[in-house]
Amino acid sequence: MAQTPWDKLVFTLENLPQERFKRFKEKLNKLEVDSYKPIPWSQLQDKDAGDVANRIISNYTESVGINVALRVLHSIGEKEACQDLAKALGIFQHTEQPMETDQRVAASTPPVKPGADSQRVTPTDGQHFVDRHRAALIARVSLIDPVLDELLGDGTLTQEQYDTVRSKGTCQERMRQLYDCVRAWGKIEKDKFYQYLLEENGPLVRDLENN
Repeated sequence: MAQTPWDKLVFTLENLPQERFKRFKEKLNKLEVDSYKPIPWSQLQDKDAGDVANRIISNYTESVGINVALRVLHSIGEKEACQDLAKALGIFQHTEQPMETDQRVAASTPPVKPGADSQRVTPTDGQHFVDRHRAALIARVSLIDPVLDELLGDGTLTQEQYDTVRSKGTCQERMRQLYDCVRAWGKIEKDKFYQYLLEENGPLVRDLENN
């Protein structure tokens, strides 16, 4: 009997280490997808792979839900699991990035909160936002760990860089260490950094943009 997309998703989730499966559920709970509400934590917290797969498909529909799962796997650094699932589903690209199965979900780009598109930095801004506001961001960012997780998950930071930044004691020290990496980044990496800052520290980013 041929396996369904649900079967393949369950197989992938069952083969994640326990801590990575927990991280998958945490990320899934926070993910925002256009026209859909996030899955409540109470429906994920103590659930097994089959239950989580059911919630993904019932919440998003099968086509969107599969792409959501691919996106979450990629964002938590489970790139091999992401690629294997995409291959099994026949939606694998030579770029090793999950393909879009629905226009409402972009698997290879960071999630965007409502209204965030108009605040993205563009080439016409001259100096990039993260460079222009370096001192203020180092001093005022309060949620740095989720940003680091995203940067590790999408490959912007190496594991060694991530561990070095996380070894620092305070948010300010971690941001200062992170900026040692930022100096070597191009626009694409800085755009990702900006987007993650906007998601996790939105009021601060908007305040800096308006002043």
